[in-house]
Amino acid sequence: MRTGFVSFIAPTYTQETVEFLKKIVGYAEETLKTIGIEVSVATEPVIDLLDVNNAVTKIKTEEFDFITALIPSWAEPPMIVNTLMPFFSKPILMWVLSSIQKGDVLIAPAGAAAMSAVMHTLKTMGAKLKVVYGNPESSSVRDEILRFARVASTVNRLSSSRIGIFGYADMGSYTASFDQTSLRNKIGVEVEDYEVHRLLLETNEIKDEEADRFIAEQFKDWIVDESIAKEDLRKAVKVYLALRRIIDKRGFNAVSMKCVYGLPIYYGITPCIPLSLAGIHVPVVCESDVLGLVTELIMDFISGQRSVYLEFYDIFNDRVLMGVCGMIPRSALENSPRIYKYAWGKLTGLMVVGSMKTGKVTLARLASVGDHYKMHIALGEAVKPRTWHEIGWQLEAPVYPSLEIIFGNRTRKFVENILAQHYHLVYGDYTNELIDLCRLLGIEAILT
Repeated sequence: MRTGFVSFIAPTYTQETVEFLKKIVGYAEETLKTIGIEVSVATEPVIDLLDVNNAVTKIKTEEFDFITALIPSWAEPPMIVNTLMPFFSKPILMWVLSSIQKGDVLIAPAGAAAMSAVMHTLKTMGAKLKVVYGNPESSSVRDEILRFARVASTVNRLSSSRIGIFGYADMGSYTASFDQTSLRNKIGVEVEDYEVHRLLLETNEIKDEEADRFIAEQFKDWIVDESIAKEDLRKAVKVYLALRRIIDKRGFNAVSMKCVYGLPIYYGITPCIPLSLAGIHVPVVCESDVLGLVTELIMDFISGQRSVYLEFYDIFNDRVLMGVCGMIPRSALENSPRIYKYAWGKLTGLMVVGSMKTGKVTLARLASVGDHYKMHIALGEAVKPRTWHEIGWQLEAPVYPSLEIIFGNRTRKFVENILAQHYHLVYGDYTNELIDLCRLLGIEAILT
């Protein structure tokens, strides 16, 4: 997380007051560093018109995720506006300092006055503005700044992110489709369809010995069912090793592939094992679900976790049952993953099962109509599911990695706003960060 730092002070103050305010500015800048934000570039306080060009020139010399515009006192509006205008493409954190208590007296430097004089103007002019009020010693202020820094960093990372898909919109799913031009323009993500047959050409280059070495190392603490043939596991691992080569070669930050009309047709296996293993390194989703994958990128960047995709299996009065039919990152499981033989419907292969972690979770899903994007966001409580399995299994049906997610009296509203069959989950409450991100990117946020 990197910021460019600039502060503003009125030219009508005495030199003594200016020096006092500079100390406050220095303390605020150091506070950013102590909470984990790198100050890529910092300028002297902008006091008069001559300082504007110097500040702009210096800030432009470095790369950063967002601008911190510190308002410690009254400052003249043109100095603030003209300094920030060249950076309207970046998120701007306007940090407005509070009064200072001196004994029984409150000393008010009037940062709130300066903020009030420019906030509406900056928003009208198109600035991506977040205003935070309070002094550096406040833990709530530091937390709010850190949350915004994560959001700004996410926006920046999205602009250089590349998604790899292997086939388009599995089973003709409308919710897996996307508009490449608006996605690149509005969210920043690039998408490349690498195609399944090219993946299989790469798979054919993987030697048995390489796959066997990987199996011996990777699955030492996994539970591999005795019924699983070594050749079947080797076959799945070869696809993963080929996929990993492609991820590295093409610089993919996330991947998805067809899992019904893809590998099962051309190679005789489901992609559950390859995607689960790839999920150690990058976000993964089934069915070439592009906007689902973008949702996962966003949630990963904001939370620092590996997000999990789940789909709906049932809806109850106060909760929903959600699970995934064989592909899940290990980080979402309570204990060692189990590799089970996949035999649902006409599909065969291998899958990963296990008991998912529980607790407070944030669910989200991105969708679009043309270039209008919306994100459905919800906070729930994930608990262990009742015993259940999906219809259509040829063998003994496994319990999918799954959760019952409780929304209580918000369940109906949640269901009425569902945007797709796939939703994406991280542990903890990241609703405020997601709402801030939507505001910065011009996405309609739907909180239920």
